[in-house]
Amino acid sequence: MSHDDDRPADEAGRQAELLLDRVRFDLASAGFHVAPPQPLTDEHQGGVAVYLDDDRQVTIDWLTHGRLDAAALDMVEADRLEEDVVTRYETVLTTMNTALGEVLHAFGYRTRRPLFGSGLTVQPPPTTP
Repeated sequence: MSHDDDRPADEAGRQAELLLDRVRFDLASAGFHVAPPQPLTDEHQGGVAVYLDDDRQVTIDWLTHGRLDAAALDMVEADRLEEDVVTRYETVLTTMNTALGEVLHAFGYRTRRPLFGSGLTVQPPPTTP
């Protein structure tokens, strides 16, 4: 039985892993704290998460400190969406994901927002023929 059909998937997986490592390196070089891949503990300090999503695409997302996560979640669960902590959480998330996108764009990457959720999907810089 031949495994030739697995070669394109294996190559795509290797390419995704290489892109993942490159994005992590570039963001760390830019001074961002690159957090370990999700899921994180309640004690996490925050920073940028860079991981492969379920479709094996490189995804980045800003993670706030566990304190802000917990406080915002408490207010959302209590249906108190107008509370300052919820606004802070949403503002930080939006602002930092925008900043990450700008930094990656300056480094030559292409990014796009997912249909649902937050963060960005990262594609490699275009190659010149």
